[in-house]
Amino acid sequence: MMLSYPYGWITAAGLFFLLILTVVLNSQVVIKGHMRRVGDKDDAELNIKALFGIIRYRIKVPIMQFTGTSVQLKEQVSTTGAGFDSWKQFHKEIDAEKVVNAIDKFKSILEITRNLTGWVRLTLTKVRLDEWNWSTSVGTGDAMWTAMATGLVWSVKTSIIGVLSQMVKLKAEPKMNVQPIYQRSAFTTEWSCIAQIRFGYAILAGLQLLVRMKKMKGGVKAWQNILFKA
Repeated sequence: MMLSYPYGWITAAGLFFLLILTVVLNSQVVIKGHMRRVGDKDDAELNIKALFGIIRYRIKVPIMQFTGTSVQLKEQVSTTGAGFDSWKQFHKEIDAEKVVNAIDKFKSILEITRNLTGWVRLTLTKVRLDEWNWSTSVGTGDAMWTAMATGLVWSVKTSIIGVLSQMVKLKAEPKMNVQPIYQRSAFTTEWSCIAQIRFGYAILAGLQLLVRMKKMKGGVKAWQNILFKA
């Protein structure tokens, strides 16, 4: 009779572990994005929270300055996890050459990775969009051109949300508005969204991508060579 006790504890521990694993895999990865432009001031922020807030990742760009030929960014990155915290600040300048270089890298990755777009589409179907707010004010100083610009902005917004609705699950009605300003030239816009994906789906998507990377010629190192080459 006493020999049954160890097996009872093992069974209980196994069931407890299974319960914890189920809770973890069904927990949500919450992604919050925010971007704003008022006059010549721009700022953006991305927050990612996983495992009930145990893991947090935050990217904040408090300063974006357009110099005419490039964009200067001040970027702050913070990471919080179980037992560790880090914070870094970067100053970057993005010009036409860097944009072209980034496009070339993206094309190279698409070419060497089998059906990468299919992986992206499949992953996005698991994403739930809980909130989408986008408000814009636009004015050109001329009533006719302001009306045309207002219509154009509305068209762009509805097109974006139309494409987005085909890729992710919309759980809330998107809130959008465009306010014409007839008295002066002006442009302000503010956008925010909240999206979620189950932690289990996120892990599975990462593993699927890793498998695709290993199957291609050169494996994971080919991705590293492309992403980190000058």
